[in-house]
Amino acid sequence: MKLNHSDHLTSLLVFCLLIIFSSAQCRAVEIVVATVDNADMLNMKKLSSYFEQQNKDINIRWKIVDESVLRLMQANDSKLSNAQYDVYTLGLFEAPIWGSKGRLSPVPDQYKSDHEMKSWIPEIIEGFSYGGDYYALPYYGESSITYYRKDVLERFNLQIPPQPTWRDIDATLELLKRVSGGQNGRLCLRGKPGWGENIVILATMLNGFGGRWYDENWQSALSEKPWKDTIEFYLGLMEKYGLETPWDNGYSENLQAFVSGQCDIWVDSTAAGGAIAQSKFYQQVGYAAAPSQLTDRGTNWLWSWGFAVPQGSTKKEAAWRFVKWATSDNYHQLVENNFGISQVPPGTRYALYQNPSYREYAKFADITLKAIKSADFENPSAKPVPYRGIQFLQVEEFQQIGNFIGKKLAFMLEKKLTGGTFNLDRELARMSEFVQASHNIAERLRQKGVDAY
Repeated sequence: MKLNHSDHLTSLLVFCLLIIFSSAQCRAVEIVVATVDNADMLNMKKLSSYFEQQNKDINIRWKIVDESVLRLMQANDSKLSNAQYDVYTLGLFEAPIWGSKGRLSPVPDQYKSDHEMKSWIPEIIEGFSYGGDYYALPYYGESSITYYRKDVLERFNLQIPPQPTWRDIDATLELLKRVSGGQNGRLCLRGKPGWGENIVILATMLNGFGGRWYDENWQSALSEKPWKDTIEFYLGLMEKYGLETPWDNGYSENLQAFVSGQCDIWVDSTAAGGAIAQSKFYQQVGYAAAPSQLTDRGTNWLWSWGFAVPQGSTKKEAAWRFVKWATSDNYHQLVENNFGISQVPPGTRYALYQNPSYREYAKFADITLKAIKSADFENPSAKPVPYRGIQFLQVEEFQQIGNFIGKKLAFMLEKKLTGGTFNLDRELARMSEFVQASHNIAERLRQKGVDAY
């Protein structure tokens, strides 16, 4: 069949467009996002097609793994000059440390306008800073809070004050247990060992009792009185009001226990508010500040997950474009439109707390924001300290310190509740030796320029 001139032009145009499209596809940059296998990240993976439609020069490949695997994987990758991953999911613990060592790329200036910086909750975004630079943008933020069953307490004419002390919690549970004939008066607290499990409770309780981990000269403070007072009080609470085998219970186990009605008071993360909102007795849940004691300094923790770009990435511009999208108000709106307001990541941007839909849904919004804004990373103890951080210390060795102390605490808890014996003074002496040795070794490595973590 003979083609006319117009057909030739049409064919040529289609051919040229195909070449241009194919060329654009070949030029598309692939970024690899390393992240944790939780619901928020799985939602983001589903929504990432919107980003790719708006950024046709970028393709995303996902590496989704368990949190413990992710931490180790990224720690090793961040030391490479040619990183395998272009976006890391990491927290307030890692970002400033790795940033100070040159492992992470600073947030580009174009994402730090005055307007943009005022959109962040400052206590969260500042947690990702070191030496005047920011090394990640926050995706999610949390503090700690006291949840309680209003209906149960009201039944016996009991109340929790808006800003309770640990002694208030103890006295309320004691009364509740007595007047209910033992049917009520249960407390959920983390007992599972780990720097991200039972230590977050122990550390904030310790701060409230006036304690600290090190004195001003980086000497272990575990021999100081608040440590013994705190551990004795924690073990006593668990013995009188805790669930069965509390040394097995971390955040997830206690969440399930609270929403199933097994405990009347639960001190834990503000992030649980969304899950509690799905429970059948959501309207009967009350909220109070995390407990203080001798002081309220350092008694509510601060945590955030964020996205960072390793210095070893060869695709930094594309990676930061993705990070900006994934942490924006526009992304929050996308989550709300596709999955509902309850799925929007909380705790990082003011817009969420000004959103009428969120305020109507989240009865815990104001107290969450207040808790986050009252957290002070720089002054976590009533006594002077040389470190930064509240429920953790922002030094590399704290992971091994926290895990060691967490195991010791869980050991003592199990012994206490099963009729076993232990010597608290002896255990504290061993813990103190470990805390001091860990810091001394880490400091020696830092002085020699050895990046061993």
